[in-house]
Amino acid sequence: MNSPEANRKAGRPARERHHRESPDVRRKSLIQATMRSIAKYGYAGTTIGKICAEAQVSRGLINHHFDTKEELIRQSYKELCDEWVFQTRDVLLDTMRDPEDKMRAMIRLSFGPTLFKQEYLGIWVGFWSVIGKSATLKKLNRELYRQDREAYQKIFEQISAKRGKPVDARRASIALIALMDGLWLQWCLDPKGFTAEDAIAVCQDLAARAFA
Repeated sequence: MNSPEANRKAGRPARERHHRESPDVRRKSLIQATMRSIAKYGYAGTTIGKICAEAQVSRGLINHHFDTKEELIRQSYKELCDEWVFQTRDVLLDTMRDPEDKMRAMIRLSFGPTLFKQEYLGIWVGFWSVIGKSATLKKLNRELYRQDREAYQKIFEQISAKRGKPVDARRASIALIALMDGLWLQWCLDPKGFTAEDAIAVCQDLAARAFA
């Protein structure tokens, strides 16, 4: 077999080296392509054909890694949920951080440049549009919501203990999450309606009013 150097000297084009990707890398690539398709076309408009085009692969490759479109969608939503948990983990696990600072950090993270952008929010909105019709997605969403609510509830309880002022931490956390989700949705529909700093200020005001 001729080496690339021998090919070059003989005026022949060098053969490209093809590296076979691992199944996990392939699956990850297909999941990311599914998310991009949902952001572009919404859930209803995301077909296997469009996912194939986005990933630049054949339909057969998708069929090889996922039994059904529903399974690919489920794995994609799970990946999205896992990414959210990863983004917030460091703040929530920082036991040395003041709880009020932790609350501010969580709010700023939710509207920071990593998460508060059109493509990312478009993925969430695309999934939100179908969660009510899918028992599998509803289960994943319910678990993520439970984790978020308990995390914010704990922070409200810690602030309450620090200030020596009682608060209904569960209701406060429900209200704050609902406000955040609503701001995400509205900004996704109209990014010119308000800025990230506006959203941060509104959420911080709500958190502060819990202790008013």
